[in-house]
Amino acid sequence: MSDLPQCVSSDSLFELRHAEQHAERQKSIKWSDVVPKKSSIRVFKDMPNFKTQEEEIYYELWLSHRHRLRHIRHEVENQAPGYQWGRRTEACSLTKNAAQFMERTRQNIQLLVEISKTLRTHGVVNPFRTEKVYTSSSMPYTLRKLEAIDEANLDIARRLLDVVSGLDTGLKNKSKAKSTHVNTTPVKKRIHRSSKLLKVSPDRLAKYEGYNIQMPATKREHHLLLRPHIYFDIYLKDARPLGHIVVELYTEAAPVVVLELIRTCSHNMHKKFIIKRLFPDLWMDVEMPLHQITDLHKPLEYDAKVVDHGASGCLLSFRKDYLQGFRNNLCFSMSFRPIEVANGSRVGFGRIVEGGKIFDCLQSYGSKNGKLIRSILFTGCGVI
Repeated sequence: MSDLPQCVSSDSLFELRHAEQHAERQKSIKWSDVVPKKSSIRVFKDMPNFKTQEEEIYYELWLSHRHRLRHIRHEVENQAPGYQWGRRTEACSLTKNAAQFMERTRQNIQLLVEISKTLRTHGVVNPFRTEKVYTSSSMPYTLRKLEAIDEANLDIARRLLDVVSGLDTGLKNKSKAKSTHVNTTPVKKRIHRSSKLLKVSPDRLAKYEGYNIQMPATKREHHLLLRPHIYFDIYLKDARPLGHIVVELYTEAAPVVVLELIRTCSHNMHKKFIIKRLFPDLWMDVEMPLHQITDLHKPLEYDAKVVDHGASGCLLSFRKDYLQGFRNNLCFSMSFRPIEVANGSRVGFGRIVEGGKIFDCLQSYGSKNGKLIRSILFTGCGVI
């Protein structure tokens, strides 16, 4: 059978590669396996008698050809290709797909819960307090105010009776004689905060029962532990002092934050408190740099239900984003008005009990973007 003509030139790359493969194949062939020995050629009993030597040569060539056909080896790979079961069945990505499915399911459930809450409340922000708020009568406040006015009037009257004229008029001093008829009742002293009964819900302190914490015995120590007071002296830079404010801290709301503020104020480190932003009719942001070794870098313990942001203003709070720990600064805010939407997103830990009017005056030194118009400094701080 004649060879088929090739459609490629002799100098093509295909011809060169074919020639190299043929040469390597010829080197690997053992001619001892292809050309059989005479002892390996089967000799039949009824081998024909050859008349000529040429017939005997042809017969031997035929036997060798038959032997080669029996031991022929194919060069084409006849095994089935490997089955990539990992790609076909996607078994390698089953874990990733399961995690994505669970995350998507969780997000859908959360979305349905939020939609249900919105439909139930009709979009109204509901504070964390479930009990009904009862407004108290203004009569006790009015009576206390009248008593304070009477005491101030008596004090003015006493000072007027002690006035002595510098001129000698020759008249007798009748003020001493009349002073016996004046009601000289001493002025009612200010009731100390430790004499008031501090009411703390038992649920707030129930989580500390396993730590065997001994609560203070006296009312004063009880107030100093759960309701410490600190103060700040505020100064308008290059102008005048504005006054001081007194802050009451709630220890059970954020114990570590309250402890850090008391440490700083007890050493009068007022330069650490820096006012960063001031938004009128909203709040004022204050930052305090922290030491490298402090518990505020760790996750914080807190109770967000101690302070209600919708009940009153002048509250101290920080965002819940810092519950995993503050980085370099202790960031907190002082609100100018009640902010009901802050319930659930911020943790309140204090309120301003004295100097509220001075604190409200600070709004005139802020802007809409929070930039200060005039620099405000803290010139003093301490613990009361």
